[in-house]
Amino acid sequence: MKYKHSYWIILKPFIKKYLRMNFDKNSTKIIFKKAKAEYKHLISKAEDIGYNNPMASNLYFSLLFVSFLTSNRDKFTEDMLAEMIESILNSSFAKKIYRVDLNKEKDMERLKKRIRKNAEWAEKNRTKYPENWDYNFEGRYKDGCYYYFTKCPIAKFFKENNLENLTYIFCDTDYISFRNIKGRLIRQCTLAKGDDKCDFWIVGDRVKNPH
Repeated sequence: MKYKHSYWIILKPFIKKYLRMNFDKNSTKIIFKKAKAEYKHLISKAEDIGYNNPMASNLYFSLLFVSFLTSNRDKFTEDMLAEMIESILNSSFAKKIYRVDLNKEKDMERLKKRIRKNAEWAEKNRTKYPENWDYNFEGRYKDGCYYYFTKCPIAKFFKENNLENLTYIFCDTDYISFRNIKGRLIRQCTLAKGDDKCDFWIVGDRVKNPH
């Protein structure tokens, strides 16, 4: 993948805030320096899924986050990685970015439209980027939005680079992300667990008995 510094700029202040709560100033500086070099290394190893891919940010952010662990195993733990990501996703700033309520029909329709748009880009560029996420839609449920992937570049990268035990951390971020927009993710399968797909059934968080 092509290196993009913008993701580092976006996340740096939030990661630094977390690190300063757990490490002294000098340790924080060392952790950042090692992680930045590691992030570039991980990006260089990642299979290209398209610089302008609307889903590319998911891979970039995942590799940036994991670089703090893989380059600082003497200081940084798996639990800290999960805690850091969750603290950032649950920050007031993150919640303000997405002023969405999936209990509202118009917001759910916008989500569906965005997902369909991502799917169209993936299929249009499938020959060039064969390992991109593949969207599969089924009219299985009346409520909300349902789709699944049988390919995930993040899970693939982690498996190929002996990081498979960390993939669940990034799968779990899906629950937080949808919760932040007043949604609920109902999931039965993930590629990270060895299933043949990652499924997404998304409903508003006030839907009591989705069907």
